[in-house]
Formats: sequence, structure tokens, C-alpha cells
Amino acid sequence: MLCGYLCGMGYLFFKALHIIGFVSWFAGIFYLVRLFVYHREAWEKGDEASLILRKQYQLMEGRLYSIIQTPAMVLTLIGGTGMLILNPAWLQMPWMHIKLFLVVALVFYHFTCGSIMKTLETAPSNWTSFRFRLFNELPTLILIAIVMLAVWKNLQGLWLGLVVLVALGILFFMAAKLYRKKREQQGNNS
Repeated sequence: MLCGYLCGMGYLFFKALHIIGFVSWFAGIFYLVRLFVYHREAWEKGDEASLILRKQYQLMEGRLYSIIQTPAMVLTLIGGTGMLILNPAWLQMPWMHIKLFLVVALVFYHFTCGSIMKTLETAPSNWTSFRFRLFNELPTLILIAIVMLAVWKNLQGLWLGLVVLVALGILFFMAAKLYRKKREQQGNNS
């Protein structure tokens, strides 16, 4: 009886850590890549203001990545691992395999952002600001898929998630194209 209570409390503790971690992690990811957009655009200015902006973006990116985003990723992984240890049967379920694959992809995305940060410190990167905007939508799609899987805990949730992912992916791409066209038109008018 006591073990059941303690295991239940432990599960809730790890679940809370997991939720706090992934909310903070995603917030950091979304903001960091948005900073990359502005950092890349600052490189294009080529004047004294550009140097000031680039130094400020570098400082903001570094703090966000090391003080918020990376600890939040660790918290997410600790919470998720704790829940899996207390509920190992989930490791036998196909939805969990897909979710874990998406988490690994997100960890890869996180470290790719760290690499991009280092590049932007010394060079403008070969990515355009538009490409960074598109890159910023990838974690949104991963978040949707993970939430769909975690809520439904079956492959029907995955299929629904995939339909939503494809639809949102198309909408994001179309919106990004329209935004790019609008920015180019504004640039030609000035």
C-alpha cells in the first residue's frame, strides 16, 4: 500500500518536472531561433549598429541557451526518464517508440541550435533569415506530434497528429512565403 502511494507520488513528481521542463524548453527553442533571424539580418546591415546588434544578440542567445534552454531540456529528460522507470510497460508500446524518436530529434535540433549560435558569433551563416524562419517551425510540428501521441497514447492519435502536422506544415510554409513576398515588396518600396 505504501509502495503504491510512493510510486504514485513519484510518478506525479516526475510528470510535473517533465511538463515544466518541456514548456520551458520549447519556449527557449522558439525564442532562440527567432533571435537567429534577427542576428542574421543584423549581419546584412554592415554598419556600426550591426556590430552592436550582433553583440547583443550573441549575449541574449548565449544566456537563453545556457541558462534556460539547456537546463529545461535536462529537466524534461529527467522527468520523462523517471516516468518511464516507474511505468516501464510504456516502452513496449509503439506510440512511445515514436515519441522517443521525436524527443531524440528535438535533442538533435537543440544541439544544432548551439552550433548555429557559434557560427553566428563570427560569420553571418550561409542560412538566410527566411531559412531560419522556416527552421523555427520545425519544433512546432514536433511539439504537435508529441502532444498528440502523449494524449491519445495510441497510433490513432499519431495519424490524427500526422494529418494536423501536414496541414499545419502546409499552412506554415504558405504563410512564410507570403511573409517573405511582403518583406521583399516593402524593401522595394523603400
